Amino acid sequence: MKKRKSTVSSFSADDKEKSYIEPDKLQTVAKEKTDATTPLQKNKTVPENTAALYTLWFGLDYGSILTAYALYKTLEQLGFKSCLIQKDPALWSEHYADKDNIAGKFIYENCDVLEVFSDEKDKELLDGICTRIVGSDVMWDCGIINNYEDMYFCLKGVNKENVKKIAYGTSFGGNCDIPVMKRSEYMQLLRKFNGISVKCFREAVAMSDMFGIDPEIVLDPVFLCDKQKYIQCAESSAANTAEEQKSFVFSYIKNGDERKRDLLTRGYVILLEKYASPLRNFVDINRYPESTAALGLEPAYHILVNDWLHYIINSDFVITDDYYGMCFAILFRKNFVVVYGRDMKDLSRYTTLLDQLGLTERLVYLDDDFKTKEYLFRKPIKYDKCSTLLEQLKDASLKWLTNVLNGSDK
Repeated sequence: MKKRKSTVSSFSADDKEKSYIEPDKLQTVAKEKTDATTPLQKNKTVPENTAALYTLWFGLDYGSILTAYALYKTLEQLGFKSCLIQKDPALWSEHYADKDNIAGKFIYENCDVLEVFSDEKDKELLDGICTRIVGSDVMWDCGIINNYEDMYFCLKGVNKENVKKIAYGTSFGGNCDIPVMKRSEYMQLLRKFNGISVKCFREAVAMSDMFGIDPEIVLDPVFLCDKQKYIQCAESSAANTAEEQKSFVFSYIKNGDERKRDLLTRGYVILLEKYASPLRNFVDINRYPESTAALGLEPAYHILVNDWLHYIINSDFVITDDYYGMCFAILFRKNFVVVYGRDMKDLSRYTTLLDQLGLTERLVYLDDDFKTKEYLFRKPIKYDKCSTLLEQLKDASLKWLTNVLNGSDK
């Protein structure tokens, strides 16, 4: 089990280079009362209230990092010791396993990681953990995981009868489809889970159609985690001392193009009527040079996860094309606009959440007439009703997770 303190206070040009990957390389509540925040000890009996999390925390994406962190902290809130599993060497380039990239720095500073592929004692510890949780990310998307043959994220190699298997908010990605030749094996493996949940209606329908499984629809873990955890992380951002300004207009555009840049710049001009806040632009850290060029605007200088949190928490307005940019805007009650393509395959996860919270108008489609959407930069969100709905969804999601952990629901 490895956990270490980061010694990095800011992000250098060398670190930006490390965060870049060539495109062709991408392809149970506690019965034993123990401190859930205490790391597991080698050569010790694993407490019953321990969960191993199979996530994509190493994916060099703010959302992938933070949803894994949030699930880890949510389980701590429920009285569980948690540990993340290191990247399987068979998945993607070994660059993703670098402890000094953006993901590694944040996760190893804030979470316990079982290095089961490089440490025999950690592998033995994992063998004693009877709760395994997959989520909350696109671990069942065959395109993103490069047709990962061993069904690792379906827990194919976990065969002990006493192991509880849970999928929390796990996703097939935009495709919501599994190749026909793999569906039988997927069905066999997924039907061994004690509980399965997803984040959007389209995926729930797809699971029912393909596998005869009716999953629960839940909130992403970023909404379940105590907000103070994010605030504490943001407090260590170098931007706290480096920035003279204390509020910002925050943009997070992962897939920039001329239309998105047009909306962003139009919106910022309107926002300057009310705010004297500088614009801070974040892009896709996994494709930093290409993503920066596609946006065509100067990116933020401080781009660690703590920095990303700092800027969005201290923003006056959020403009994004990213699901997690949208989620954190809602979580911190920010006025926001999310711009997306009407034909994007994962649109349902955006519309499901926005529909549930009565915020559908904040979604601007790329083929919309932007002049008709400029009012959104002047119209504040009435968060009182939205926050009430969010709390109801959060309570239902936590109840489902607690019940499955306790073995009282499937």
